[in-house]
Amino acid sequence: MEKQQLETYLKDIPKPAPEAPATQDALRLTLMNAKLSSRVGTLLIVLPGLLVLAFFLQNTLHVLPGLTRWFGAEVTWIPLPLRTVLLFLFLVGFPFIAVLMNLLAIIHYRFNPLRKELTIVVRMKWKNILIAVAGAALAAFYILHLLADTILSKN
Repeated sequence: MEKQQLETYLKDIPKPAPEAPATQDALRLTLMNAKLSSRVGTLLIVLPGLLVLAFFLQNTLHVLPGLTRWFGAEVTWIPLPLRTVLLFLFLVGFPFIAVLMNLLAIIHYRFNPLRKELTIVVRMKWKNILIAVAGAALAAFYILHLLADTILSKN
C-alpha cells in the first residue's frame, strides 16, 4: 500500500466508541414501594368490599335492613346522577386504583438507551399480586352486576 492510500484508508476507518459503564448500561425504575402500596391497596379494597358485603347480607339474610333505606332516603341532598357516579367510583374506582398501585409496585422497568430496548421484570411479591387480583375481581363483580341488571331490566 502506498502512503497516500494508507492515509485515506486510515481516515475512512470509523472511530471506536467507548463502551458504557455497567452502572449506566440500564436505567432501572420502580414506580412505587411494594409495602406501602399493599397497605393502601388493602384499604382501597376493604372499604368497597365491606359495602358490597353489607348489601349482600341485607339482600340474602335480611341483616342490616336500614342500609338501603339510608342510601335511598337520607342522602337525597345529593342528586341521583351524582350519587350514582360517586358510588361507581367508590365500588369500581377504588379497587382499580389498588390494582394499578400494586402492579406498579411489583413491576420494574429497565430501559437501555444504547440498545433501545425496554425490559419489564415482575417481582413475585405475593401480597401485592393477591391484592391486585382481589381488586380486579371486586371491580369486575360490580361491573358484571351492573351489566346483568341492565340486561335483565330490559326484558
